[in-house]
Amino acid sequence: MENFSVILVEPIYGGNIGSVARVMMNFGFKNLVIVNPPLTGIEAMKFAAHAKEIVQNAKIYKSFDEMAENFDVLIGTSAKIAGDKNFIRTPIYSAKIGDAIKVTGRIGLVFGRENCGLLDKEIEKCDVLVTIPTDKNYESLNLSHSVAIILYELIREKNLRRINLKKMKLADKTEKDVMLEKFTGLVNVFALGDFRTRLITKTFKIVTGRAFISGRECNTLTGVFRRSYELIEKSKKENEKV
Repeated sequence: MENFSVILVEPIYGGNIGSVARVMMNFGFKNLVIVNPPLTGIEAMKFAAHAKEIVQNAKIYKSFDEMAENFDVLIGTSAKIAGDKNFIRTPIYSAKIGDAIKVTGRIGLVFGRENCGLLDKEIEKCDVLVTIPTDKNYESLNLSHSVAIILYELIREKNLRRINLKKMKLADKTEKDVMLEKFTGLVNVFALGDFRTRLITKTFKIVTGRAFISGRECNTLTGVFRRSYELIEKSKKENEKV
């Protein structure tokens, strides 16, 4: 699982960092990323046990934005979810995350702060949001427990596919960025206003991210959006001449 990284955003307790590293080693993951970590290195090493090397080799970033630039796909996690009215916090369940093993490129599994999780502005920058179903009376899980469940689902899916894994090249960050650019350009033609355009564009990004679309599918949609935009603009110019 070399293309996967576990990303901890501003963790509060060094012990949780160490516990996460230990869980990662249990499931064969090595890449740990920490955004703005606390100054509790000794505590982290203590809880890491035999996974101290994972903590020592962790990549550190000062901000979420700086970290996000280094990944093709970001999979956010949250216990706070919503229905269709809040498109930012409309998730898939953890059992569905196994589809992510088909993705090529650098994939980040993003876990938020122990006290408040990920902020809305951070979730907006994720391609997919995942939630772990828990009892409604106590929905929040310990950080390392959440990481363990997500990693288990990925390994379980990998093992299920091991014999007859049919590889499909999924869309990378560049392909998805171009597709989103062409889609936004098409939406702008209808002059719906900044708020509605942003809402539609974000909804489209969430839907395509949740689907883990292939590179071919992404390029096909990009072509449709580009050609539609060109035809609309051509029609507008012809009407102006009349």
